[in-house]
Amino acid sequence: MTRVVLLMKTLVGWCVLCLVSRGVRAQFPRACSTVEAIESKRCCPTPNADAENACGVHSGRGICDAVRTDMRPWGGTYTLRNVDDRERWPTKFFTQTCKCFGECKLGWTGPNCNLRKAPVIRKNIMSLSVEERQIFLEALQRSKHTIHPQYVIATEHWLGLIDRQTNQTHFSNISVYDLFVWQHYYSVRDTLLGPGRPFKAIDFSHKGPAFITWHRYHLLSLERDLQKLIGDKNFAIPYWNFATGGSECDVCVDDLLGGADPSNPSLISPRSQFRDWGIVCDSLDEYNRLVTLCNGTREGPLRRSPKKNFTLPTMGDVRNCLQLQDFDRPPYFTNSTFSFRNTLEGFDKADIELDFVVMGLHNLVHDFLSGTNALSHSAANDPIFVVLHTFTDAIFEEWLRRFPKNDSFPEEMAPIGHNRYYNMVPFFPPVTNDELYIPSVDLGYSYQIDLADAGQSPSVFIVAGLCLSLLILILLLFLYARQKSRREYEPLVSAKYAAVKYTEDV
Repeated sequence: MTRVVLLMKTLVGWCVLCLVSRGVRAQFPRACSTVEAIESKRCCPTPNADAENACGVHSGRGICDAVRTDMRPWGGTYTLRNVDDRERWPTKFFTQTCKCFGECKLGWTGPNCNLRKAPVIRKNIMSLSVEERQIFLEALQRSKHTIHPQYVIATEHWLGLIDRQTNQTHFSNISVYDLFVWQHYYSVRDTLLGPGRPFKAIDFSHKGPAFITWHRYHLLSLERDLQKLIGDKNFAIPYWNFATGGSECDVCVDDLLGGADPSNPSLISPRSQFRDWGIVCDSLDEYNRLVTLCNGTREGPLRRSPKKNFTLPTMGDVRNCLQLQDFDRPPYFTNSTFSFRNTLEGFDKADIELDFVVMGLHNLVHDFLSGTNALSHSAANDPIFVVLHTFTDAIFEEWLRRFPKNDSFPEEMAPIGHNRYYNMVPFFPPVTNDELYIPSVDLGYSYQIDLADAGQSPSVFIVAGLCLSLLILILLLFLYARQKSRREYEPLVSAKYAAVKYTEDV
């Protein structure tokens, strides 16, 4: 009986631990890049030399279990089946992995991962102290030049991941920041069908509900890596409030994220810390031609050329977006209307103006920055990408506060990868969109920003006033017409006739 009680306590303790602990990254742990792991489709590494201690089961830190995938139907433009290695992610690679994968789930801390972590505070990059600014910039520099200690990237199509002649796998080391870039590239790349035959109608991180949740986790993974890199668990990435309505990139200066090179304005200034940043994952057409993947090698310099005579989004645009009550609406794509997600992403306008080329908020800023930023598969190479998306996430966080019980994130028929319970590509072990559709404080961070006054724009009050005036006018006209009707149709017994002769003028 005592043994049973002890077993029950152990199981309960393990279940609590698994509810609150799971560190997720991408793409695959270095320990799972072996031929044996790929052939068995089992990624359950041991924390020590004990082969029986998969996922640290002996210490109660985890267990090896089957991967769960969303089986609900998806809609959208991807019409193929069982072709792309990102379908039912990550089962083309692994069908078993650890639950409770080594470190606490986001937002939790302590030896048993059962203590709420005090949220780190994301601040406006323009309000950072000199010291805070330098810490952020140096963290980015170190991440660009430090090989990721835990994760490697696949450099070949899933069917060719093992070289049978050499019995080696096609994985490659990559820096911490370039992994961040690779993740974004991998989520938007085309489906490889053969030499020069890509299927382009697919995107796991844009043009659907997962745009917001995917990028939220993407930022969190980088933030946690930077915290480890600099040894500061309270470090937070800042945001760039791009909703200035101006025509200048105020963070594009040498003491922030890099000004323009006077001799070639499309390049970064030689006085900037980012002058030597080469880009990766840029040659999408070449990867398609060779039926291969980005391998993380440098492919040229970082380019940025903010457009002239261009107007950035305004706080009025933010206010209009925050008034939309539905997170998303059918068909959950770029043509969704009255959709908070689609408006924030920039394919729709909150004022429902008809426009053949809609470019708002997030999309508008990428278009403004141009250069590397203009291409979704390589945009993350520019460090501005980080602070641009933190502000986008801050707008989402404000929306969550206003509509906390909104349930319009679709469970099915969104484009592939965008259903609520789909495992986000390429994060591993798996994490669903639904797990990020929660307040930021539950994930261990918050924003030093006040968007509470971004509720009703002056135009809204003007329209409301006009509508009220119109209603009053209609009521007055109705009362006047009713009174006039009574005078015109009085009973005949009370009729009075004027003494007017036929020959007289009436």
